[in-house]
Amino acid sequence: MNRERLRPVATSKQEIGLFIGCLLVMSVLYSTPRLVAHGLTLDLINELVVDCTIMSLSCFPIWWLHFTVLAHWPLKKRFALHVVTAACYYGIWVALYQIYNPLVGKPMMSGLQVLQNAGPNLLFYVQVFSILHIYHFFRERESQLLREKALTDLAHQSEINALKAQIQPHFLFNTLNSISASLPPKQEKTRILIAKLADTFRYALRATQETLVPLSSELEFIQIYLTLEQARFGKRLRFHIEADPGLERTQVPPLLLQPLVENALKHAIEPSLDGGQVR
Repeated sequence: MNRERLRPVATSKQEIGLFIGCLLVMSVLYSTPRLVAHGLTLDLINELVVDCTIMSLSCFPIWWLHFTVLAHWPLKKRFALHVVTAACYYGIWVALYQIYNPLVGKPMMSGLQVLQNAGPNLLFYVQVFSILHIYHFFRERESQLLREKALTDLAHQSEINALKAQIQPHFLFNTLNSISASLPPKQEKTRILIAKLADTFRYALRATQETLVPLSSELEFIQIYLTLEQARFGKRLRFHIEADPGLERTQVPPLLLQPLVENALKHAIEPSLDGGQVR
């Protein structure tokens, strides 16, 4: 299944602020034991500021890779990638220190010093990226819950709309039945027309729920439709419906013929004083 590519995290001020804040907190935690053990001296403060700055700079490309370039990767894949990127982070840290030391008149680090510094630096790396991943995990979880809630609300709304769609036709049919029942006996013709109108509504409602219907149902609907139109046009409208034997069971899209008949009435029967015949 394709995963939707996430918005680049680095474009968010909140994400950048979180990253910088995390670096500051971890820098304080990293520096505190040494300050407690050796005392608060200017040389030690300068050394710790440089050390934490270089560690933070080394974290930046790794953060960019994990939370921007590869933000669309599954979390498990990015966890596995940390085995490689942690080594890259420490390599960057060593390279920056080897550049920095000669600039301030200090000797380059020996191989033993590189090994001795690996533990504290990698612990710094693990702490920083653990916090970032935990934050993003809960943020994604919250977003997922919001999406699920939105889908649930949409499903409920669809159910309500479906219920309304069922209620409205029943209300319409009940209204037509009430009108028909209120008519006096001398208006029997009107009562018949109302019954036929209800039949057309029932068929139209059925047409929205089915993709194919028998041709016989379509022809029956057209006959009712033309009967209603005949009440409007009177003797100007004559019609004859006939189908070849065996075609009545042929499946056709619902309401296929109605637009054709309607066009015939509009463009041929209605403009003519003498009317005509629909066949």
